[in-house]
Amino acid sequence: MGRIPFSTTTALIAAAVMLVVAIGAGAAVGVIARPTPSPTPPPSLLPTASPEPDTGPLVFQQPLSAGCATDEAVYVVSNGGGIGRFDGQRWQLIDSTLRSLVAAVCASDTVIAVGPAGRILTIDDRAKTIRADDVGFNDFYGVSLLPDGALAVGSRGTVQRQTSAGWQPYAQGLEDDLFAVVGFSGSSAWTVGSGGASYRLEAAEWRPFPTGVTTPLRALTGPSATDVLAVGDGGTIIRFDGRWQTLVSGVDTTLLAAVRAGTTTYVAGEGGVALSIEGSQVKRIDLGTTCAIRGAFVHGNEVWFVGSEGTHAGVWRRVSERVDRWGTC
Repeated sequence: MGRIPFSTTTALIAAAVMLVVAIGAGAAVGVIARPTPSPTPPPSLLPTASPEPDTGPLVFQQPLSAGCATDEAVYVVSNGGGIGRFDGQRWQLIDSTLRSLVAAVCASDTVIAVGPAGRILTIDDRAKTIRADDVGFNDFYGVSLLPDGALAVGSRGTVQRQTSAGWQPYAQGLEDDLFAVVGFSGSSAWTVGSGGASYRLEAAEWRPFPTGVTTPLRALTGPSATDVLAVGDGGTIIRFDGRWQTLVSGVDTTLLAAVRAGTTTYVAGEGGVALSIEGSQVKRIDLGTTCAIRGAFVHGNEVWFVGSEGTHAGVWRRVSERVDRWGTC
């Protein structure tokens, strides 16, 4: 599908101005006369440009589900709403098209978001365009960058890899619903999913690893294939450092998001639950909300959380011990 610009308002205004100029020029054909100069109106009567509408509040009136950061901005996507962008000063609803997107990942100038029915959305942050692709019929639940593209995983063992040739199947024989993926190279990655399933990519072949749990695993993070952490239903937290081991979370709510920042892993989920993990030490973080936290990502030295509950949504930025909040959650 073609790329759709964020806005065509400027182009429409410019076209209208050119049309008026052309009509005026056509009316003067064949007439040679010195025009009578018009007096310059006082400054108070000069036309002023209409300010751009403030669409920021609309960002937080949708079911926000995930987010990520490019070099220039923070993006949030929704499962049944539009797309929001934060330039460091203000939020804007850059696309109001109703889309079902549940996971997102950013490169320096690109956003990739995935959702049900094989939907993959690519946003070019520099060109300010959006491209939508339909890749098969299975639902996508997770996406991760690779050094040369990306990996997307979903229902019924679906794994797709993005290369210069487009999106292509990258697994065979997997049957579990896969909810999260973290990739390190074209031959090194992890994915987790239903029934406590986990698979590690080794030399272009996915190898199952028993986790010791049977609950769905819904988020995954880690700096390398030998150091990853997964979370899921019932407060489940498991860490792989040669084998999967269970950590005591101290909560029984479903955990939906996980992100690694330096030596600390942050996880979050339903009821506004947020935790920090250092080694085997798990501590509670107070984000001041009871809305479900559905996504988390790192931007520089900042940890960001994205969440929603019903008609309320919010974004939280944690810097050291300070928490900034936007939205109605």
